[in-house]
Amino acid sequence: MIPINYHYEISAWIYQVIHDGDPVFSKWLHEMGYADDKKRFRLFTFSHLIIPKRKIQGDRIIIHSDDIQLIVSFLPLDAINHFIQGLFRHQELRLGDRQSQVPFRVISVEGIIEPEFRDEMSFRSLSPILVSMNIPGEKYARYLSPEHPEFGELFFRNLREKWKAFSGKPYDTGESEERLTISSPIKKKGILIKAGTPMESKLIGYQFDFRLDAPAELIRIGYYTGFGEKNSMGFGCVEIK
Repeated sequence: MIPINYHYEISAWIYQVIHDGDPVFSKWLHEMGYADDKKRFRLFTFSHLIIPKRKIQGDRIIIHSDDIQLIVSFLPLDAINHFIQGLFRHQELRLGDRQSQVPFRVISVEGIIEPEFRDEMSFRSLSPILVSMNIPGEKYARYLSPEHPEFGELFFRNLREKWKAFSGKPYDTGESEERLTISSPIKKKGILIKAGTPMESKLIGYQFDFRLDAPAELIRIGYYTGFGEKNSMGFGCVEIK
């Protein structure tokens, strides 16, 4: 039995695994990552725990499966692909809080073959997609539903900013069309970060299926690093539908 708000602990574990394997790379990823003029992107994401047999009881997940899965996705670079896979083999993780904890052990690591990216692709979210907007006069950013008229523009702006941070140059869309089409019911999902501590905060994203019409290289960035914001906290992970 584990708490439903486990995402911060997964994120911290990923950083720890990388740090133990290569402290220099870990320090760069945590403090710098890829940066443009205003923002820093750590350019990785992960899915919800994929638990075939489970039951939700209050704020707990009761696990009835012996084996579960987690998808961890980094923007692929030839220099780190093999390195990253090797780091996670045989790792252990204790997930939970004072009420309940479960020890996990990595029994296998499998690479997912890179798909053929096209200018039109369909996806299913494996973790919530978070898009926010700053409102004049409001202290905190407002989390937007995919039905909000500004959602699509901010969604694609985030992709272009990631491209700039990674490549070091602005993305020129030229006359390319950018369109996000929702193709399923939208599910709101709030996740508590650092739950039960004075630093507790709630992040709100949405899960849905969608189609993207956009340049293939932009879609590739989102597929590997996560769509939307807060990707290293476990937001924006997708699979091809």
